[in-house]
Amino acid sequence: MGHVVVKYKVTIDQPEEGRPDYEGIASVISSMEEVQACEIKPLAFGMMFIEVQAVLGEGEGIVDGFEDSVRKIDDNVGQIEALEMGRL
Repeated sequence: MGHVVVKYKVTIDQPEEGRPDYEGIASVISSMEEVQACEIKPLAFGMMFIEVQAVLGEGEGIVDGFEDSVRKIDDNVGQIEALEMGRL
């Protein structure tokens, strides 16, 4: 079975009070086994997003499982968008 590299854009929803914890969420994402790179980048109007590069095995449901794991990190994790995908 081969592997795929997927680059994601993870947006964080604004909490009711305060600023989103981009650093904390990025730290948890970085510690995931599949993640090769994780970087906080500017989006617009002071908002940020987390760019994640992950190496995942090929197979049915593996990509969806990874995305679900990222969503479970924090209630404020919003949209997860695949920007690029390629085979290794």
